[in-house]
Amino acid sequence: MDFKTFTQRCILVISLVIAVLLIAFGIDFFFMLFASVVLAVFLISIAVKIKSWLKIKYGLALTISVLLIVIITVGTGFLIYPSLNEQAAQMQKEIPQSINKLREHLSQTSWGKDLLKNIEDQGGIVKGNKKDIVNSATAIFSATISSFANIFVVLVIALFFAADPHLYKKGLLYLIPARAVRKADKLIHKCYETLANWLKGKFLSMGVVGVLTYIGLIVLDFPIPLVLSLIAMVLTFIPNIGPIIAMVPAMLIGLVKSPEQALYAAVLYMIVQTLESYLITPYINKKAVDLPPALTLAWQVFLGIFLGGLGLFMATPLLAIIFVLVNDLYVKDYLKKRSADLS
Repeated sequence: MDFKTFTQRCILVISLVIAVLLIAFGIDFFFMLFASVVLAVFLISIAVKIKSWLKIKYGLALTISVLLIVIITVGTGFLIYPSLNEQAAQMQKEIPQSINKLREHLSQTSWGKDLLKNIEDQGGIVKGNKKDIVNSATAIFSATISSFANIFVVLVIALFFAADPHLYKKGLLYLIPARAVRKADKLIHKCYETLANWLKGKFLSMGVVGVLTYIGLIVLDFPIPLVLSLIAMVLTFIPNIGPIIAMVPAMLIGLVKSPEQALYAAVLYMIVQTLESYLITPYINKKAVDLPPALTLAWQVFLGIFLGGLGLFMATPLLAIIFVLVNDLYVKDYLKKRSADLS
């Protein structure tokens, strides 16, 4: 082995070690960066549509896209704020009542009494550790401030990406050997198309879930249907796990009236989730990657454990990109070519 080859291999090993260390210690930053890319793809896809419709320059189309999103968000907020504020206050009153109702039902069974006794024992432990509670509350407050700061950073980076996507793509292609630039360019475009199609289908399915949930809650004569339907709509962004989380407050509020009402809420959410998973999303999102449900759920749980909420929200789009890369770089380029060579 000559000195040049030895040096190249040492540089490669050192680069891999540095990359692993950066990923291990800066995983939150990389996921924030990926969230910025996802948001930038959303903005770019809207701007491209407006550009083609109005026959204007991309920069002006992006400005119009951002203004439209801001106007729609703020306008919707002003329209629903009075009702939302009233229903949120009602929700704060009814959830404690539903918890007390649940305690009453549990106290009527032997296993329920044991469960309540364990909860009360935990409550005694909590009362004896007021200092820990204060520290935990301080940590939660700090985490909330940090989350808002992270969201602001994600928004700013996404705007920079969306403002000149070709600049960043060109910079990425500079890092790739000349013989692979054309293929890498096609792969970047395919990843963009995959994310754009996935986001389009996801936002449309979120809207449909919100409307169906709202109609179902109105039919069931549920209190605060607007708040519950908005929660269901937002959490639909997280496949599999999100709808289950959204069902919990609805069941608790239904329990205030009766156990049957809580059961009706569960049935409603399961029906809407079934329609969303097997009819709405497959119909809307035909061009996106078809992700296996079991693998998606396992991936969400894995990232949720290590990264919390950010991991849950970004798990599915990241898995979609991984599928594209594995399919194009490993299955098509390596496995199929190797099979052809062997045959």
